[in-house]
Amino acid sequence: MPTSSPPSFSQLRAFVALCDHQHFGEAAATLGVSQPSLSQAITALEKRVGGELVERTTRRVLVTPLGETLLPYAREAVLSAESFNDAVASQGAALTGTMRLGLIPTLAPYMAPVILDGLPAELPSLHPELREMVTGDILDMLSQGRLDAAVIAIDVDLHRAAAVPMFDEPLVVLVPRNHPWAGRTDLSTEELEEQQLLLLDEGNCLRDQTLALCQRYSSHPPAAVATTLSTVVRMVVHGVGITVVPEGALRMLDHEDYAVARFAGRGPVRRIGIVHRTSSSRSEDFTRLAKVLTRLAADAGLPMLPLNG
Repeated sequence: MPTSSPPSFSQLRAFVALCDHQHFGEAAATLGVSQPSLSQAITALEKRVGGELVERTTRRVLVTPLGETLLPYAREAVLSAESFNDAVASQGAALTGTMRLGLIPTLAPYMAPVILDGLPAELPSLHPELREMVTGDILDMLSQGRLDAAVIAIDVDLHRAAAVPMFDEPLVVLVPRNHPWAGRTDLSTEELEEQQLLLLDEGNCLRDQTLALCQRYSSHPPAAVATTLSTVVRMVVHGVGITVVPEGALRMLDHEDYAVARFAGRGPVRRIGIVHRTSSSRSEDFTRLAKVLTRLAADAGLPMLPLNG
């Protein structure tokens, strides 16, 4: 039978960490406690709720149906307590201390230098820890409290994360240098459907944004060819097909045998912004940070358009 007394914060934190890592050693290391202490906290919590929360096997930990049911409540309680601690520690001082900041791979190569070079002068008390990962992993890490915020393309399913828009980044088409489209500035998205379109693999938001430009496919269905943009570019150079890239990525590419084609008018864009947990106590900080990073990106000459709608 469950007990009437509420669980302790340490018990809930141990449960959440164990569910995230599904390994006692890794969870204990993350929390800075011994494995026996972690095991005792889980056992005590199971006695409180009157049921088994995890199944202990020789190699990994499996979360039980009861554990899956209670995990969202435990996670919310832990994140709320950590937000309270953050607010106490800052004592109203905005944008201070360590911030674990995620970046997507198609933005990190040219946005990370903007952050690392520009923020010390703008926000000297803020110490960003940058972590590059795909959007799905970023959103998972946010929900688990393992990231504070992230700079990503926000025109995707954000899984209930809050977003602060920053700017729109143009999308352009990369083609072989001898391609008929080389240098064009009047492309329409419909024309993509008659080309061999190369995409990044599953999990990269640029893949989804590129697919959204095409409403149908004729005799040339898109092909997923690589996990990194640099590999896709190599395939374009070798005449395998064409690809869509954010314009900012052009400054990071080697001067190889490729050309650029642009869409007519404003053209397709991806919206860049900061995402954070809706429960975070630092939402005003993130709004200010978004403004600072937008200004720094503009000063660095990154290709960007003002928000439109």
